[in-house]
Amino acid sequence: MSIEKNTILLVVYYRDESYPIQTYPNECYSLMTLISDKLAILGFGLCCGMGSCGTCLVQISDQYTTLKKNVLACDIRVNDNLANTHIIIPDNGY
Repeated sequence: MSIEKNTILLVVYYRDESYPIQTYPNECYSLMTLISDKLAILGFGLCCGMGSCGTCLVQISDQYTTLKKNVLACDIRVNDNLANTHIIIPDNGY
């Protein structure tokens, strides 16, 4: 995989599998739409994107810490802040 300027690399974990994702700032409106477009997890992010239902709950940590922060992916913009992060999607029965 060649890395271009302004590339954002992150890894999404779901059901004991890891999915490296290469994206660009503002390629998708939110982390929820990025995950939905790249992984198509049935039931993930089935909402209006307003942060009220919780179907897009993820845990985010960076590569340097084990501290995981629970966030709604519809509230997270696709920008350089996501570079080198680990996104964990809890198995909520999707």
